[in-house]
Amino acid sequence: MAKKKTLKQQDFQKKKLKVGKPRQQASNVTDTSFSARMISLPNQTRLKTAGGNENGAAAAGKLENDVIKRLSLCKHHSAITRKETLVHFKTLIPKVIRTKCITPMLNSCLPMICDEDAQVRAALLELFEELGQHDQNVLRLHSRALVLFINSSMTHIVPAIQRDSGKFLRCVLRYCGDELVRNSWAKLLKGLFGVLGWSVETSKNAKKSVSIGVKTSSVVSMNSAKAKKAQQSNIETLLEFVKCGCIEQTSDDGHEGVAAHSAYGKYLIPAAPQPFQHLKLFVRELKKNQTGSGSKLEEVLNVTLQDFAARREVLLAYFYDPMVLNASGIIVGGGECGRAASVLKDTLEGIKQLQEAQQGA
Repeated sequence: MAKKKTLKQQDFQKKKLKVGKPRQQASNVTDTSFSARMISLPNQTRLKTAGGNENGAAAAGKLENDVIKRLSLCKHHSAITRKETLVHFKTLIPKVIRTKCITPMLNSCLPMICDEDAQVRAALLELFEELGQHDQNVLRLHSRALVLFINSSMTHIVPAIQRDSGKFLRCVLRYCGDELVRNSWAKLLKGLFGVLGWSVETSKNAKKSVSIGVKTSSVVSMNSAKAKKAQQSNIETLLEFVKCGCIEQTSDDGHEGVAAHSAYGKYLIPAAPQPFQHLKLFVRELKKNQTGSGSKLEEVLNVTLQDFAARREVLLAYFYDPMVLNASGIIVGGGECGRAASVLKDTLEGIKQLQEAQQGA
């Protein structure tokens, strides 16, 4: 009995702690010294470099994260920050051109076509050049967004932005000109008329046509040297755009047997990334109310013109006469603008003769 009492009393006795010795654990203590391990399965496999090593994949992931973190700087209030962001993106183009972050990058950079700072627009133009040199299909896939912002800059209220719109069009025309002339032929011609300050109105059909250009205070009709240089650049852009849309490039490679077959190209894999874009299967467009008050030119602005003959027909029907009339006035003034306008006028006459020859045949 005495032994049982002593055992019961031990439960209520406070044990004395001795210096240098650890405290004794309770009898019912849970051991937590083990370490748990977990297996994580990512949703998508990481992109690896050509070597296939993990270090390359980690570096690519860091680059993508760096690009995504800097996207918000494209809307920074400081023009210097926006310019430095575009310069940094340009250096990353060779490394991220094949990654999934290229689309968010372009979507954040495209609104800067209408940026008020000239250095930011110049840096963006260099970025587009770098993109086109590495992979033209990237610009082709974003051709609709490019047309949207270029057309917005053509109708911008700031004269400097309106003048530089021709530079962006000329750059994009070099890498994805076929998509531009197919999907936005009349719309871009109308925008170039507005930049040059030209009007569709002529002396013969002043009541039937629609005014497009700026009449009283034209953007590039001033007498300053900067305005003259911008006028020459935009006339040259218009010339290249007309050539790309109306004059078919002939290849002299010596493959007569291949080129002779008219239906040969129908059975080849399309070179364009979106060959059926003109069908607009996955595009939502706002329907306009058919009031009957609009002109015939407004009806063809959103029409896709897939062949050269259709584009030449629209050019000759709505833009040929005012274009020749305005070019003749610039030729009288002489200078570099007069030379560019003379080449434009000769090209238009050649296009008219080509269209008449095809219709006669």
